[in-house]
Amino acid sequence: MEIDRLIEANNAFRRFEKELSSFSVPDNQANKLMSLLLSSLESFELISTRYAKIRDKIQEIHKEEWTQRKAEPERKSWPAHPDERYSYAAVRVDVESLFMFGIIVVRRTLPLIELFLPDKPSGKKFDDLGNFYGWITNEPNLSTTADALKKAMGSHFRWLYAVLRFYRNKFVEHLSEPRQQGMNFDLGGKKFALHSYKWNFNADDEKIILDFKNKLEKRGITMPNEHNPRHYIQLVFDNLDRVPEDFLGDALKLIDDIGIDSPSPATLINQIEAYLRDLLNFMSDRIQDSDISQYRK
Repeated sequence: MEIDRLIEANNAFRRFEKELSSFSVPDNQANKLMSLLLSSLESFELISTRYAKIRDKIQEIHKEEWTQRKAEPERKSWPAHPDERYSYAAVRVDVESLFMFGIIVVRRTLPLIELFLPDKPSGKKFDDLGNFYGWITNEPNLSTTADALKKAMGSHFRWLYAVLRFYRNKFVEHLSEPRQQGMNFDLGGKKFALHSYKWNFNADDEKIILDFKNKLEKRGITMPNEHNPRHYIQLVFDNLDRVPEDFLGDALKLIDDIGIDSPSPATLINQIEAYLRDLLNFMSDRIQDSDISQYRK
């Protein structure tokens, strides 16, 4: 079976790899980091291919079941498809794997960014996307190159930080919390989402949500088609690009506490590819302004 490659990400990778061939970074550090990134990208591509195949299988199962029902509308029940149980279990594993390998891919890029930027902040700013996002967003004395990176990639950093943080916090690290967790499926087997909801949602939670909503509305920010307070948090998550930076921490805390549906796997795959494409193309375009430029052969 052929692996579905993320073409734009791979093209950007090869372009930056070619740019790096004109430089001799000590200890071959750049090439080592690129090799690790490529390995993680290939793993992500393998999982995305598996996900696409099992998603198609589920759609085939739904079509077969629908055909049976149309052919025998008088029947009250039908036997389950022999592949149904395995397929639904497998797609859940593949979706969680996409988030896990998405975290790994993004973290593989951070040491490369550290090597690239002339900035040398204290602490472990490049060990974790949360630390890196906090630094590049709030640091007032960024280099010209880092400031350009923030402007070019800020929306990517924010989206990935919020989405991957949610998965890490609720499906990996804080498993002892009382949560309703699982996976949502639509009837056609086309859309999937992980979910993690607070079990004992109550009036106190509604008040906290309303207070946050009022703060946003005072800034002129409203969320469309709100059904209830709990749904409002989903809308905040889906529209994080509209949340001001000074409210982002409160928004993410509410998302963690109340719970949401994750973005679809297809959305995650597209976002990871766009992130790698834009980051690596930025590095190719700006390599003469980077810290790597001092090592030209």
